[in-house]
Amino acid sequence: MRFQRRGVTFLNIDGTYVSQRRLLRLPHEWIDLTDVEQTNLYCETHSLQEIERRLAHHSRKGIVFIGSGNYHYVSYLLMKHIIEPFTLVLFDHHTDLGAGQEAMISCGSWVSYAITIPFLKKVMIVGATVQQYPHLSSNITIFPSSLRSPKLLLSHITTENVYISIDKDVLCRDDAVTNWDQGTMTLSFLLQCLKGLLAHKNVVGVDVCGEYPQASVDLFHPMSREANRKNEYANLCIAETCLRHAVHHPRLA
Repeated sequence: MRFQRRGVTFLNIDGTYVSQRRLLRLPHEWIDLTDVEQTNLYCETHSLQEIERRLAHHSRKGIVFIGSGNYHYVSYLLMKHIIEPFTLVLFDHHTDLGAGQEAMISCGSWVSYAITIPFLKKVMIVGATVQQYPHLSSNITIFPSSLRSPKLLLSHITTENVYISIDKDVLCRDDAVTNWDQGTMTLSFLLQCLKGLLAHKNVVGVDVCGEYPQASVDLFHPMSREANRKNEYANLCIAETCLRHAVHHPRLA
């Protein structure tokens, strides 16, 4: 199997990729969304529609870097137009199910919106706390951070197509720094899972979030520098793993 999409897209919602200069060396498309208001954590309906309108015109449909986890709801927009049966594999320290489909989509409730997508058959959440949701619907499965076998994850996926969404808050502090509480997964295990999915499934899309918010005045603060270094390295590893399996040229597609 292969990564069925090409290219890299950066969504400039919060300016978090400006300082990741090695990552920006990848051939990419840059979509500026900094002028869209009322998007942080919760997204107003008109703002969501404007983001969707701009995404519709972007040419690269491969890996999409979203920014901070505060904007993870963009994943819903990236998946809603998929027209073939697929499974969402979500690497996240939180389930992002919220309390159901709230009136306004948010970074903490977007999965409840995603499960209404007609062609989404199952949601696999890797790295979240199972005890928070003892009564899940049958189309949602949670694997805790203690998961140690990519094969076990693969064995639960019945569709040929998968969409992968990664929030780096699933990673331990040694491998990423985010603005949310973090899990214990290592980057090396995440990459093993990615390689397994790319080898055995048709990956129809990948998105990544979990950047550490950085104001311009904080760029040289030790915390910001640590976050930028670790997050950029993780992003590069994820991107290069996916592009290596791309249908076309692994680095220039």
